[in-house]
Amino acid sequence: MRKIFTLLFGLSMLVWPAMAQDVDESYVFMDEEGNIIENGATVVRNVVEAYDEVSEVIYSGISVLNLAGSSSDYLKMHYDIQRLDNGIYQICFPSTCNMKTEVGVYETGIGQLMGDLQDIQSEWFPIADGECVVTLRIEVFTKQGLFPPSYVHKADGPTMTLRFVKGDIPGPEPLAGDVNGDGEVSISDVNALIDHILTGADFDAAADVNKDGEVGISDVNAVIDIILNK
Repeated sequence: MRKIFTLLFGLSMLVWPAMAQDVDESYVFMDEEGNIIENGATVVRNVVEAYDEVSEVIYSGISVLNLAGSSSDYLKMHYDIQRLDNGIYQICFPSTCNMKTEVGVYETGIGQLMGDLQDIQSEWFPIADGECVVTLRIEVFTKQGLFPPSYVHKADGPTMTLRFVKGDIPGPEPLAGDVNGDGEVSISDVNALIDHILTGADFDAAADVNKDGEVGISDVNAVIDIILNK
């Protein structure tokens, strides 16, 4: 049995690096406290403020930071609105503002940052309780020519997800295969399952990935399937 676990562990170690995508972190997302946001992370915002006499807003407090030191790059923000229960989602980046009332995949115009740190001005104007969920992705360009100018893809930057919440909205369902509870399914979850099985330690519901009432080799296989099919 131990040999089976070793084989599965080795297989997942070989497959996982091949699945990873290179991300240029010359430009990164930063929160209002100056913390760099990890690629792929989700940030929840639920502080509702008065915008004017009739409107409310939830601000993201997210900025883009230039770590490259280059002032010649041009940036675009891709944004995927996955949930928009009501109201309007607005994003202003780098120098123009877009307002959307429907889910969908969109992008901003191309422009340069106004300094090394620029507020994205990503915000939700709710008209009732609900949620707005948006995934942002930075794309970096170089500019060629002047009349007319053209922009050439240089690199894909990091992504992050904003979850705006107004009211008593339940949290997301537990992620299948997220045995260690870190919010993603990866090789670390395979390792956690193997530790459960080899040590005979008590397990919680997350470890029983296939929901058969016990933790075994089938749960390890289930997590590997989830990783391979992401």
